[in-house]
Amino acid sequence: MSNNPYKLDNLPKIMREVRKTMGFTQFQLGQLLGGKDQRYVSDVENGLTTLTPELCIKWFEICGAYEHIDLVHYLFRLHPRATAPVDPALNVSPSKALINFMKQTKESLEAAENIALWLANERPGRIEALPMADLKEILDLGPAVDTLFYALSRSHGLKMQELADKWTRKALMDQVAMSKQEERKAMLV
Repeated sequence: MSNNPYKLDNLPKIMREVRKTMGFTQFQLGQLLGGKDQRYVSDVENGLTTLTPELCIKWFEICGAYEHIDLVHYLFRLHPRATAPVDPALNVSPSKALINFMKQTKESLEAAENIALWLANERPGRIEALPMADLKEILDLGPAVDTLFYALSRSHGLKMQELADKWTRKALMDQVAMSKQEERKAMLV
């Protein structure tokens, strides 16, 4: 994308800014990164170390910079639906985040109805363009969910990993989570 305001080359500077904002010294962050020294953190921040998604994600997890983890997913293209992160300033107020989530949910439901009609009117041999505006409305729901969870994490101590683990346990019990690797191999045979 030629008009992309996000560049991988800017990530070391962003990592430095986030570390400083959180009040960590280079030595402190190095220790939290698994016993790395101050020089290692300096090399990362000065672009002298090859960045990996794992390093960047761990860095931002330590700093509680969730939007920046989204940025890593976006920059490294870790998922096809990875989008530019939501501005952290929008993730401060849980009440505003909830109102935005509710608005986005309504818009997503309307878009889903439009897509259902589009699918119902499909005809063999007739190819129509995907309803991208409606699909975008549904995609907007993801950042709205993130905004709500980030705001609740900051203001009310929501433990997102704990919530994700609970969801995963239930999804496994309900058999909607992806099966174990051994089970997938058995199905492919």
